[in-house]
Amino acid sequence: MNHLTLTERMRILAEGTKYDSCNQSAVCHSFTPDGRCIQLYKTLLTNSCSGECTYCPNRCQRDATRTSLEPFEIAKITWSFYRKNAVEGLFLSSGIIGDAERTTERQLEVVKLLRGQGFAGYIHVRVMPGTPKYLLEEIADYANKFGVNAETTSSLNYSEICPNFDYSNDVLERLKWTRDLIKKKRREVRYGERIVGSNDTQFVVGAVFEPDRDLIRTVNKFMDRYALRRPYFMSFEPVPNTPLQNAIPSPKWRENRLYQVSYLLKDYSLKSSDFEVIFDEHGFLVNDDPKMRLAYAHPEYFPVDINAVEREELLMVPGIGPVSASRIMQSRPIMSEQELARMGVVISRARPFIEINGCKQTNLVSFLEAN
Repeated sequence: MNHLTLTERMRILAEGTKYDSCNQSAVCHSFTPDGRCIQLYKTLLTNSCSGECTYCPNRCQRDATRTSLEPFEIAKITWSFYRKNAVEGLFLSSGIIGDAERTTERQLEVVKLLRGQGFAGYIHVRVMPGTPKYLLEEIADYANKFGVNAETTSSLNYSEICPNFDYSNDVLERLKWTRDLIKKKRREVRYGERIVGSNDTQFVVGAVFEPDRDLIRTVNKFMDRYALRRPYFMSFEPVPNTPLQNAIPSPKWRENRLYQVSYLLKDYSLKSSDFEVIFDEHGFLVNDDPKMRLAYAHPEYFPVDINAVEREELLMVPGIGPVSASRIMQSRPIMSEQELARMGVVISRARPFIEINGCKQTNLVSFLEAN
């Protein structure tokens, strides 16, 4: 460990965040509460870990090069990237250093050091399962966003892939605490002060056999129960020298389709039950746009009169999103497709599902046959 250069340690620890919402590079993307996408320097404190998660490259029993960064080093690196405008903040995770309490204490050293030096950038902390409540309360005083990864949908599945932890207590209870702390901090925040993000979590897709139906139901439940705003999905890839090294990788498209469904749940007021009509016989999504498949499944809803229907009905039209739906509502009457295009509507997708001034744009049956 002591023979590695700072650059080598940075590279190893950036790669070690593979299962923390990001890909293998030193920079990842996150979303602020206002929807803005920002770049964050992402790193682990250490890739040494006492956990035995069966899919993870950092699990304790795996033969791997272990290293770490000191809190002052992470602060120095973050400042360097930040001053060069390469990043707008820090995404901090870690292997488990003995236990969740000790690990979180070390994470707090980093964020306290940065804030004490006047760092005003965005800080996202991935906390460990089982983190004590008093430490979550301290993190809430410094971080913009923090949360624990659920990884899967049930206690049974969790015990299979994360045998060191208890799903109900170490994960779900922490999601509840995080919800309450975020709500409290948002009441206390004053204009111009630190923006407090929403509750978030992550699922590893394909590490255990769980259909998309279960994942979508769990996301919907978490949104209702824990005020989950943004679920992250990470496609499982077998890691050599782990118990799942010979398992089948999850296709990347499955992760992408789950993200699309999560946006429909979050921004379109849909519920998990609305997607029952588009699952295959085993409860999985197919590799096609879920919003378009919902429209195919309900031809009786279309076409909609662009100048007469409510916003909720506009949102069900492929090619119309929350922003363009609001623009339509504010600008009606709409007289042409050109007007819709200027509002951000994807006309090629929306055309079979709308009418303007009583005129259908395309016969839906013909459209479906052509596709």
